[in-house]
Amino acid sequence: MLEEWIKKLREASKDKAVLVEGKRDKRALSKFGVRNIFTLEGKRLSDLPDLLEGYSEVILLLDLDKHGERIKEKVKTILESQGYILIEELREELRSMGIIHVEDIDGERLGLNRPFSTG
Repeated sequence: MLEEWIKKLREASKDKAVLVEGKRDKRALSKFGVRNIFTLEGKRLSDLPDLLEGYSEVILLLDLDKHGERIKEKVKTILESQGYILIEELREELRSMGIIHVEDIDGERLGLNRPFSTG
């Protein structure tokens, strides 16, 4: 299930921005060949439109804890007001797999014993 999710995210990230909270989230996803990852860490939310310039669609992959939910709502308000198309389905799929923190997407920690192909 997670392997299919990662393949779907990797494919979608070819032409869409992927927005995560921090560096550890970015590092976890980068290991699996996910592209165009942007972090909120150290940035003002009001600067998001400048950060994401050149993209019309943004995959929101903010953590599924209370803090992540609050940030997601603020980010949604800002980006929707700027005309961005927001994709939340992949985040909801993480919830259904019981993954709360994006940085926890780690093959070893989740008991996946073979590497993902990046092709």
